[in-house]
Amino acid sequence: DISQSRALQRELAHSANHDPLTDLPNRAAFDRALNLALASAEGGNRRHCLLYIDLDRFKPVNDTAGHAAGDALLKQVAETIRGACRGHDLAARLGGDEFAVLLEDCPLANGKLVGQKIVRAIGALIFSWNGRDYRIGASVGVAAILPKTQSPATSLSEADAACYAAKGQGRGCVVAYSEIAEA
Repeated sequence: DISQSRALQRELAHSANHDPLTDLPNRAAFDRALNLALASAEGGNRRHCLLYIDLDRFKPVNDTAGHAAGDALLKQVAETIRGACRGHDLAARLGGDEFAVLLEDCPLANGKLVGQKIVRAIGALIFSWNGRDYRIGASVGVAAILPKTQSPATSLSEADAACYAAKGQGRGCVVAYSEIAEA
């Protein structure tokens, strides 16, 4: 039956490109989108932003409530991130408690605003599990994708370094790579 075969092909393609837990695009799909964004920036005046999101205080949830609770919380976080972005933005789970968002045609200042919106939304989450409430947070690093950006790896590295700086500033904040590169 051809319809069954096509359905199976669609299911396989989806699973190859999406995180099975959150149903967000996975790292491989995100890397492809990042390559396309970089190519579009190199070819013209387009500018994009990359947000690197690392959860704060996630490990205690996993350690005290168990992995099933951690998984349920990651699903909520994925929905929260999606809800804080524009419809055409690409939110992905890179692995563990790390997420990324590709904001196409977005200047750095607006990228920081989206990052702040995500930080507020995740900070507002109250996760209940077995009668106990948990609160987590997020730190966000932002990197601009410009015509001069060297590679997708450079963009990810810059956003990761900015996220690390955000954690160093007390967590729950947004730092742009340009702010730490100038320092």
